[in-house]
Amino acid sequence: MKTKMEIPLPLSLKERDRRWEIARTIMRKNELDTLIIYGDRESAAPAPFCIDHYFTNDRLGSVVIFYKEEKPIVITFASMMVADHMQASLRGDQQWIEPEQIYVGKTGSNIGNILKEKGLSNTPKIGIIGLEAYPPFYFDGALPHRTWKGIMEAFPNAEIKSVYMDFFKMTAPKSDEELALIKHAAHIGEVMSEAMRMTVKPGVSEAEVAAAITSACISMGGFTAEILMGSGPEYIGWGPPAWQYRSQPPRIIKEGDIVLSEIFALYGMYETQHQAAVAVGNIHPNIERAAHVARECYEAGVDVLKSGKTFGEVVDIMEKPLLEAGGWHVHPLIHSINPYGPIGFGTAPGIEILPQTARYGNVGRLPNPGRDLVLQEGMCFAFEPNCAFGNHLANIGGTVIVGRDRGIELNTNSTHLMRAEY
Repeated sequence: MKTKMEIPLPLSLKERDRRWEIARTIMRKNELDTLIIYGDRESAAPAPFCIDHYFTNDRLGSVVIFYKEEKPIVITFASMMVADHMQASLRGDQQWIEPEQIYVGKTGSNIGNILKEKGLSNTPKIGIIGLEAYPPFYFDGALPHRTWKGIMEAFPNAEIKSVYMDFFKMTAPKSDEELALIKHAAHIGEVMSEAMRMTVKPGVSEAEVAAAITSACISMGGFTAEILMGSGPEYIGWGPPAWQYRSQPPRIIKEGDIVLSEIFALYGMYETQHQAAVAVGNIHPNIERAAHVARECYEAGVDVLKSGKTFGEVVDIMEKPLLEAGGWHVHPLIHSINPYGPIGFGTAPGIEILPQTARYGNVGRLPNPGRDLVLQEGMCFAFEPNCAFGNHLANIGGTVIVGRDRGIELNTNSTHLMRAEY
């Protein structure tokens, strides 16, 4: 099992200044008087809305405000964040935010009062990151209604502009420092995937597999909040295992099962994703076939994930083997990470193709945002090609960086169907 890799250095103050300049560029481009960045609470993973961390490099759950050329204000949820900041100072940790920048009271009314104290006019132009749809969880945006209401009561004549897409386009191509963190997260994810493969065998429960995956991550100084997992001789679901949200025992793995997962590995809040799938002995031929199609989709996508291509072109090429095979898919084939944005479900059938869906009120298709995005070197994507025939599903994948001539693969084991050893 691979466990050794040099740990990247902490993000520098130069990187901090680069990011703060991005915020000010967004303000200048949109002629904003102030920019408000909403950060969701801690432990909201996977797919957290933690844009605040991008500008603070600190504990999650704050609202960050840029006003003119001043240093940003950080309005945090509770005094515990201040205590942590003080403790980090005592340890000598490098911090991006100084004490004078931190306020407690993450409410709309408090945000409004602080901006009034700063001298914001009664008719300001306010940019907000947090109003836009942010799939897969924040289709109505992450900013709570009461926070919005408090800001609007303080500035009823404000002109509000959503600026997330400006943020995405300027931050999706990663710096060298960021790429180092992403590569380290990918290495942790590789070890997590191997821990899964080594643990899966008949008689072992899904909970034991999840524990091995999580242990591998934490022991390497990484972070993971959730594991999506399912197993059986056939499987069509996608999400956390049912024993995590229902009072039922974890499933025991048997000979002939496929164990499917989506593993989230984070280091310094930079995320990689790994679609680790493990075959337990002889599995159904349709699963083998589905895994082969998924691998074809993966290879096709890597070949075209290069600067100058549009995201839509990548999705169309990536889903071609799936369409030709006549399979269906349960989750996206590809989506951006660090940050989230474009999602590629494509045109291939989803679960609506299954006869049992006729009993449900509605089986909707999710949108495919970001098709017109032109790729740039250094953008980061989760590859998760999946294919099913009937009730037999397989998925593989890992994290891929946009390159000059083709995608740069960060993983090897989870990009193929893995085999249990016992």
